[in-house]
Amino acid sequence: MDAYAGSGAVGIEALSRGAKHAVLIERNAKALEILRENLRTLEIENEATVVRGSAALLLGNHPSDIAFVDPPYDQVDEYASSLNALAETKVELAIAQHPSKLALTDRYGRLQRVRILRQGENSLSFFE
Repeated sequence: MDAYAGSGAVGIEALSRGAKHAVLIERNAKALEILRENLRTLEIENEATVVRGSAALLLGNHPSDIAFVDPPYDQVDEYASSLNALAETKVELAIAQHPSKLALTDRYGRLQRVRILRQGENSLSFFE
């Protein structure tokens, strides 16, 4: 699952590394156009499901083993909304990309943070 997918780069990378299927959620129409064109260009449209709408609202409708969430950095409430929504699913691993200065909590429902990887101004928080 690539929530807040933008161009679809994370989901496409997962497919290139052996994921059986990717769900890409994006609400921005222009980003969706680019995402769909990227899938067509790579001839992998059948390996992905593209969903338009609010990721925090749609996460529970699309089961996945691994979910990547990367909301626009100015929408800080989306982190808690999306991670809490994922906690209600059977996701095994949730990864949130966020500004390093944004302090996410260590737990969202059943999801517990197990690692933080800081890369300058950006961080990845891993929840299991």
